[in-house]
Amino acid sequence: MVEQRSNPKQDAFHSFLSRMEKEGRNFTMEEIAEHTGYPLKGTVKAKVSRNEWKNVLVRLGPNEFKAQPISNLSKAEFAQRLSVKDMHEPDVPTRSGKLVEKSVHAALSAIEVYNKPDFKYREESFCILMVNAWELLVKAKILRDNAEKEDSIHKKDHEGRVVVSKWTGNPRTISIGEGLNSLSLDQVLLDHLFALVEFRDNAVHMLNDSPMLKLKVQEVGTASLRNYLELAKDWFNVDLARYNFYLMPMSFFHPHELQSYSINSEPLQHQNLLRYIEGLETQIDGQSDSRFSISLELRTEFVKSKLRYSPDDPNAIPVKIESEEAFRRKYPWRYKEDLLPAMNKAFSDFKVGPKFYALKKQLELDARYSGERHLDWNNPKGQKKRFYSPEIMKEFEKHYGRRK
Repeated sequence: MVEQRSNPKQDAFHSFLSRMEKEGRNFTMEEIAEHTGYPLKGTVKAKVSRNEWKNVLVRLGPNEFKAQPISNLSKAEFAQRLSVKDMHEPDVPTRSGKLVEKSVHAALSAIEVYNKPDFKYREESFCILMVNAWELLVKAKILRDNAEKEDSIHKKDHEGRVVVSKWTGNPRTISIGEGLNSLSLDQVLLDHLFALVEFRDNAVHMLNDSPMLKLKVQEVGTASLRNYLELAKDWFNVDLARYNFYLMPMSFFHPHELQSYSINSEPLQHQNLLRYIEGLETQIDGQSDSRFSISLELRTEFVKSKLRYSPDDPNAIPVKIESEEAFRRKYPWRYKEDLLPAMNKAFSDFKVGPKFYALKKQLELDARYSGERHLDWNNPKGQKKRFYSPEIMKEFEKHYGRRK
């Protein structure tokens, strides 16, 4: 590949983004123009609107951005990142882009296999394919961060030489563990992924065939899909909303059926794996400042269904979907008692002021993050109060810096 040469404006852009990355600051298009010499209307706005700088910028809002990790790139490597040809021509796809696509296919295959009604190798296949999806995503991230240099994912010996296969002579690539350890990741996410790898290893080399293990695979797997969605969007701006990205919320083994189940009856290898997962879950229990999870419990409830007629209009037959309990589960946080303390705990630069009020007002329009209910559920004309979902923290995280 011919090395891309940089020019003074690209060099200034590299210096500006490196400084923003180091300071953890967000910035605007006007600041880009001011510090690089690029014309605001003729270049900056045009390239942003065409998404030509997506490999160096992360868009947080209409005119708010943060820098991709680029401070470790040389000026020539940064210029390559800016190359429209490298980013957009369909006949010259980047290697990291190919790996992301393959990663998504592996994750979808894991879901499809798991959700088959009578698949005999369900849990084992899911773990194997999901670890493969994560490994490909991690390698794509490393490639992107290293200007698509393939040797960045090659395994090397103690002297820095590439390790090759003794059969084919092809370069060997790093393992998922080596890839994870080379990235700066949330500790809860790291713990989760190494737990998933343990399930994979147990499936490949032995068995994952006990009721408790099957339940834990579902819980860890559900968390894995949710974590995967977060990272795919953060790292590569991949929108997976068009896929049914979930496991069936129906398990043959429910927690209440296993309350008296003792893991001491399990083989020793199963006991060790289950105790390892339990230790991770206990360790992060109550830590609400991480957006990632070790495992997620699926709860299903069977109730007799009936239509509820509106008391206000005898001619209408609307169905009341949300009950008071469902509302409380979705929006457990109060404003002063829960949301504000969580913001102060999570973010180092958080202040109650115009910026926060503007963001809060905007997010309150989205039912995913906030809802309003009557204080007296049975009095539709009474006073109302607003409540919040912990999911709202993911959106605030785009605008505030997390505490170290």
